[in-house]
Amino acid sequence: MGRVLGQSFGFLLWLVGLGLMLALVNNYAAEEPEVDAMARAQACEGVQAPCDELLIGYVRSSLGRSFQLIVRGKDISVRCRREHIVLGDYRCTRWPPAAPPAAVSSIPVATSAGNALPAPRGGSAKRGVPPPSAGKPESKL
Repeated sequence: MGRVLGQSFGFLLWLVGLGLMLALVNNYAAEEPEVDAMARAQACEGVQAPCDELLIGYVRSSLGRSFQLIVRGKDISVRCRREHIVLGDYRCTRWPPAAPPAAVSSIPVATSAGNALPAPRGGSAKRGVPPPSAGKPESKL
């Protein structure tokens, strides 16, 4: 009895894996013009008609689709994914989402290249300190 149950579970697991693989291949290979239309509508959201969008990039994967569009001179990225990884309707959103307005910072900002510090490059945090042997005269024997 235990052997039959184990074989049945193994077969059932194999069928689930096969179904998942077929769903992922379908997500990747299926031509779905309605997803393209949803992405274009998302890119044109908030723009007065007529919205002339230009598709400049398109990436398709088994988990979703990404579109790169230019709308009135702005570069807009839209990502479309299914509601439940491989099942459900597609939902399209702008990516990355619009950031909230930045808060005013009290940290001074360099106004010219002359007083700007160079960017740190990994390694020791003591970049401004010369190496120990830099200030010592060499001994002559």
